[in-house]
Amino acid sequence: MFSSFFLVIAVVCIGFAIKLRRTEEVHSIAATCAGLLSSMCSFVLAPPSAQLAMTLMMVGVVRLLPLRF
Repeated sequence: MFSSFFLVIAVVCIGFAIKLRRTEEVHSIAATCAGLLSSMCSFVLAPPSAQLAMTLMMVGVVRLLPLRF
């Protein structure tokens, strides 16, 4: 539960960063950094099985993303 709190904060911060990217560059960089730090904290606090699942999903996204463009 504690790691899901950090994950929610990460999603909110990155969402703000995407919205602010067009208007204010400094605030979008700060929100992106806060989101990345929160997502790293949630990854560290997650159980090993969840870490493995997240890692495999990210590897799949990285491998399939170039195929769409």
